[in-house]
Amino acid sequence: MPAETAYPCSCAFTLDSELMVSLVRSAQLDDATAIARVHVATWRSAYRGLLPDEFLASLSQSHYEERWRRSLQDNQARVYVAEHAEGVVGFASGGRERAGESGYAGELYAIYVLEEAQGHGHGRRLVQAVVSGLREMGLADMIVWVLRDNGSARGFYERLGGVYVRSQPISIGSAQLEEVSYGWKSLDDLRY
Repeated sequence: MPAETAYPCSCAFTLDSELMVSLVRSAQLDDATAIARVHVATWRSAYRGLLPDEFLASLSQSHYEERWRRSLQDNQARVYVAEHAEGVVGFASGGRERAGESGYAGELYAIYVLEEAQGHGHGRRLVQAVVSGLREMGLADMIVWVLRDNGSARGFYERLGGVYVRSQPISIGSAQLEEVSYGWKSLDDLRY
């Protein structure tokens, strides 16, 4: 009989308001397809009206699947998924701050939850998982960038205690937009 290999699991189980089991865990390589599916679907719903329709329609799940496979293999970022009975409903990633932003060593790179799965605590639990990953990396603070006109995401970060840092222009496809950053000078400042 082959020996079993134990893998450490950074995961949490909770019950949401509908009494369905929800799991947040470290993403594995075989999650790349599900993460890509969520990535494309959430961009199409979250950025409808903010980005050109033709750009959103052009998003390719296979392109994002390959991108997530590379990301999950290089181990530079901490990536987590939120699961429900129907499968992966959200993901988040974070790691070392990438742009040289003064005063922040950690960054929440991305967090997306399917529209139909929002409002059940997946986002908060995903942020908690990323914060745990940042702590494991020896990072004590965090910044996140969000489109200025994405009011629901901005409200989410504000409820978590994020403080406005600054804004800057960003190009996505043919759209010229503004993004704003929120920061937490200490990971202990996050309010879940």
